[in-house]
Amino acid sequence: MLTAHNPETIAAPVAYCSQGIEVPAGARTLHIAGVVGITPEKTVEIGFEAQHRRIWLNVIEVLKSANMGVEDLVRLNVFSLQASDVFMVSEGRQEFLGGQKPASTYLAVSGLARPEFLVEMDATACKVD
Repeated sequence: MLTAHNPETIAAPVAYCSQGIEVPAGARTLHIAGVVGITPEKTVEIGFEAQHRRIWLNVIEVLKSANMGVEDLVRLNVFSLQASDVFMVSEGRQEFLGGQKPASTYLAVSGLARPEFLVEMDATACKVD
């Protein structure tokens, strides 16, 4: 069981996330590399919203391959070309996480690996079997 830590002695998170997530001893850990908005047919989705949605679908597939789900996510890092996209990222978290709030960082960056990529996300998941 993952435990969220959001102490009342500090400001509440400004995004849809937790300040910290405690992982119990004996948990398996899955590190998910930077995922971009590419379909299984290797087509890059057009636009931020479509790429972000595809990223979530791809991350969920990686989780499934390790017999995990979004409830096992402990950390998300999102890299976007525009700081203003943070609102769409928050909406995506609420849609795909179903109340789960992993620790998370959002960064606006000057570029990603290819010019057509508008957003990228890496993640860490942990699960006790």
